[in-house]
Amino acid sequence: MPESGASPSSVLTSSQPQTPGAPPTETFPPPDDIPSGRDDDVVARQLREAAMAEPDPELREALWQEYRNYTGLGEDQ
Repeated sequence: MPESGASPSSVLTSSQPQTPGAPPTETFPPPDDIPSGRDDDVVARQLREAAMAEPDPELREALWQEYRNYTGLGEDQ
């Protein structure tokens, strides 16, 4: 069977296609209770980026809630 030529690193790329010259995807600002994210680890950063790019308000809020839970922000509520 011939090799596909895909290296392991290419499999781990973003799920959103990146087309040169394409306009940036729309982003939505984080809720007021979400800090800057300056100290986010990789998983928190991915949750933040997914939430900011999600156009569906219900899914976006679910991603922010997952971010809160993962980072410990949801423990105070």
